[in-house]
Amino acid sequence: MVPVVAACWLAPAVLSTWGVFALREHGLGGPAAVGFGVIVLGGLAGVVRLFRNDADQTGAALFCLLATWIILVVSGFNVQDQQLLHERGVVSDGEVVRTVVTSDPMAGQGSAVTAVDVLLADGTTVSGIGTRGDRPALGDRLQVIVDPRGTVAPRLGPRPDGADPTVPVLLLVVMAGCALVAGAAVDEL
Repeated sequence: MVPVVAACWLAPAVLSTWGVFALREHGLGGPAAVGFGVIVLGGLAGVVRLFRNDADQTGAALFCLLATWIILVVSGFNVQDQQLLHERGVVSDGEVVRTVVTSDPMAGQGSAVTAVDVLLADGTTVSGIGTRGDRPALGDRLQVIVDPRGTVAPRLGPRPDGADPTVPVLLLVVMAGCALVAGAAVDEL
């Protein structure tokens, strides 16, 4: 009985995770929407159970499942973006033709270049590329990697290495553990 109940909790999490990443370019599909709804409702049910009963193993497991799913999706976007740029990104040389300078006086930081427009060798201009801490100036020559499908925003620099799947795999293992704990506590339901 425990594996069946655990699968009922884990399946929506995996289904919605797959849907978020696989269907990212094509919009949210039906299976992903159902999985997303179930995982969010399960996590919210876990939070409600935790507020009602401090020692509720099922509530803690469901909340942990939701929290791990959120971390997986957020970190997974970075992994997916890196892999997509590695596989299909087009690297071009370009010249900075405009800089976007911003400041954050609330954080005590002065003006800094936060984005640039780059004129590529083929004559096209890529606008609003985040600098990620680099400080390019007008006229600087640099490399830009662009996703031809437009799924991933253009980035400065060469083609990235292939993504390391260690963190997403570990998060899936944690999610499976949370689902097993929730399944083991089925007597509490």
